[in-house]
Amino acid sequence: MIRQMYDYYVKPYLGEKGQDLVEYALLLAIVVGIGYLIWDNAGIKASLTTIFSNADEVTSKAATAASSGAASSGA
Repeated sequence: MIRQMYDYYVKPYLGEKGQDLVEYALLLAIVVGIGYLIWDNAGIKASLTTIFSNADEVTSKAATAASSGAASSGA
């Protein structure tokens, strides 16, 4: 009787939790691996580096212009 209760109630809930976690971890590893291959081979890395360096240059120029404009206005 106790064995039947264990098999019916406890075993299904405790026995498969680890399996689901492993499946999600493997799926995450596959997605990350594919993402890395796309990042490395498609030239996205170089494009993003260019975009962020251009953005840095623009914001630096804007900060310089803003600080020189504030200094010349007497603030």
